[in-house]
Amino acid sequence: MLEHVDQPFTVILVRHAEAEGPDPSEPAGPRLTPLGRGQAERVADRLGKEKLDHIYTSDLHRAYDTAREILKHHKDIPFTVTMDIREVTHYHFVSDPRPLKPVLRRHINAERQALDRFAEQLRSAHKPGEKILVVCHGNFIRSLIPILGGRDPRKSVLIEFNNASVSLIDVWANGEAVLRLANCVRHLLPSQVT
Repeated sequence: MLEHVDQPFTVILVRHAEAEGPDPSEPAGPRLTPLGRGQAERVADRLGKEKLDHIYTSDLHRAYDTAREILKHHKDIPFTVTMDIREVTHYHFVSDPRPLKPVLRRHINAERQALDRFAEQLRSAHKPGEKILVVCHGNFIRSLIPILGGRDPRKSVLIEFNNASVSLIDVWANGEAVLRLANCVRHLLPSQVT
């Protein structure tokens, strides 16, 4: 067990609820399915009594609509919608020996800059003892967890994140982080786990 002199802030990571398939005509991505709306309600009920200091969400429909359901229980909490926590490609956490085209390399670099920018925003904007909720995407969560702990996502163990799952990570000012809970779906009915 790590011993810390100071107190961490806690980041609660929620993966968006189930969404419909891709729709090229919708720039903000697909909407939640009927099952996804039920998942969003269940995760909102689970988090309803949590004392939260701030809520962040991706601007993509599937995350934003999940966050809106949670906001029904937290009407007075500061709320930020940001493009910095959009879904990212798998290249951040999987080694791929294939050479990448320059346009893809630029895209991956831009995603990594957004990941790093958001991790730094969390560290600089939040104090020890605060609880921050982030509603985002599976690959983003897979990449952010090691980054918050000062590690290379490509050298970290991969974790699966189901729709509407809850994960908790404590982050200290010195750069240490401890993943306390990963991919918890106990709030969902067995038929809702996707």
